[in-house]
Amino acid sequence: MDPLSDILTMLAVNRAIPLRFDSSGPYAMRFGHYEHVKFCAVLSGSFRLRVYGKPAPIRLEAGDCYLLTDGRPYRTFNSDGAAEIDGTAFFIANRDANGVVRLGDGPPDKVVMGGRFTFDREGAAWLREALPPVIHIAAGTPEAAPLRATLALLGDEAGCGALGETVVIDRLADILLVQAIRAHLAVAGPETANWLAGVADPRIGRAMRSFHADVAADWTVASLASAAGMSRSSFAERFRARVGLSPLDYLTRWRMYRVRRALLDTDLAFATIAEQNGYQSRTSCSQSFKRTYGYPPGELRMERKTDMALPDAPSTTAATPEPALA
Repeated sequence: MDPLSDILTMLAVNRAIPLRFDSSGPYAMRFGHYEHVKFCAVLSGSFRLRVYGKPAPIRLEAGDCYLLTDGRPYRTFNSDGAAEIDGTAFFIANRDANGVVRLGDGPPDKVVMGGRFTFDREGAAWLREALPPVIHIAAGTPEAAPLRATLALLGDEAGCGALGETVVIDRLADILLVQAIRAHLAVAGPETANWLAGVADPRIGRAMRSFHADVAADWTVASLASAAGMSRSSFAERFRARVGLSPLDYLTRWRMYRVRRALLDTDLAFATIAEQNGYQSRTSCSQSFKRTYGYPPGELRMERKTDMALPDAPSTTAATPEPALA
């Protein structure tokens, strides 16, 4: 598995079923802080996106796609004079059974498809250190060509109520996320030293690909350098410049993330988890885990077992899920 696929597969905890937003006439919506990565595709029409902390709004046209990655409040609008409404509350109150939200009475002059990917705390940190707060992929750029086919399929599926619609849109959302990151790398390149910069580097990426394909192998700086086709010293220097970590620190960090996920998601014995991630003893794995996270692995698994044993709390009102676009 290539590093980007491995990392995204491991980090993604779940994704919201995307919803479609149809609107007509002038509007302005504000959205508060959020704890996930949002994606949005403009199927028709145009509007502007203003992320707080950014100097100017972004104009979005049909065929454009964007990702919001760091939880900053933002607003979308197509008129400076429109009265601003709470977008989150509006989406919750107006989503229909097919996942469509409508604003205005006339035929829609704007159609947007959006959703979100939710990660655990550590997974969110991995992504946010590698991605800018906003990724905008304009429809007219050469890098957007692969996105257009995905957007066309999303437009056909969104809100149609066809059999299997949820599964199809779910998979298309995964594809859209990867395509958007690819397009971002092709246009802007990594902005800082991080794992995504390493993946994009031809030589460092080759070594990362080898490691992610066999995490349990007995990797050393020398064997990674050999996979990259570089000398040991040149590889170590280039890796740190691209990724911001030494090669062995990166290996440890990714292995510990895998160990953490296995403790949360499986009932495998800790010794088995350690072996699957390149540790010859559970003691050395446990020590690395505690150095990385500040607590022993047994504490994490005990918390998980306690949470699973707790009875569901009674509820007097039905929970309202947060809308995917909000």
